[in-house]
Amino acid sequence: MYYIMIRQLPVHRPRRNLMATDAKTTRRNNILEKALAIFAKKTFQETTIAEISKAARVSEATVYEYFKTKEELLFAIPEKITREAIEEFEKVLPYLTGAESRVRAIVQAYLTLYHNNPEYSSLVMLQLKTNRRFLQTRAYKLIQSIAGRLLDCINDGITEGVFKKNTDPYLIRAMLLGTIEHLCIRWHLFGRPSNLADYVDPIMDLTFNGMRTRPAGKNLSIHLHLPRDVTLTHEMLSPEDNHS
Repeated sequence: MYYIMIRQLPVHRPRRNLMATDAKTTRRNNILEKALAIFAKKTFQETTIAEISKAARVSEATVYEYFKTKEELLFAIPEKITREAIEEFEKVLPYLTGAESRVRAIVQAYLTLYHNNPEYSSLVMLQLKTNRRFLQTRAYKLIQSIAGRLLDCINDGITEGVFKKNTDPYLIRAMLLGTIEHLCIRWHLFGRPSNLADYVDPIMDLTFNGMRTRPAGKNLSIHLHLPRDVTLTHEMLSPEDNHS
């Protein structure tokens, strides 16, 4: 007779500290959400913690419990949204084959993120891009990581022979990101274009047409069937106008 000894696993029971953590996360996210809506409409200087706490229905002391300063609160907003966007995109990227598909997907992810989150893109493009202290934050490093992934995909295309060997990956990335920022800023200031995502194909067509490798051109042969009494002279073949 054989006996199988099975170690009894501990029964998992919800703990109060886990529930408290969930409540804190919910409260923090609520503060970030309300702060984003206010920061997107007003400047950093005009916005007050009192205004944010009122919108979030918490005390000012509660806001300071999560964020030491108003600037820390401001910088935490793009960090959360950017991190969530990256996590979603990373789930899709492994299934995309070919450098062109990956580059296109990243450009589309940028434009879709900015269009679907207008308050976020307004905050990043119109306020934070010129803030030097923002460049030292975790949020900016996350944004840089997306730009780094775009650069990697362009380099992959060069290595795979899809893009020309003399392609400057840094220049291409700068052109793509500059175009995205230009479109986004005009969208916020003037309401045009109506849908940022509509520009994915035009942007990529222009970019890829200049980057793609092409088969070596073949010599062009011209066959002329002339009457017997017509003589083809050098002057007739010259592209220059021989009239004096």
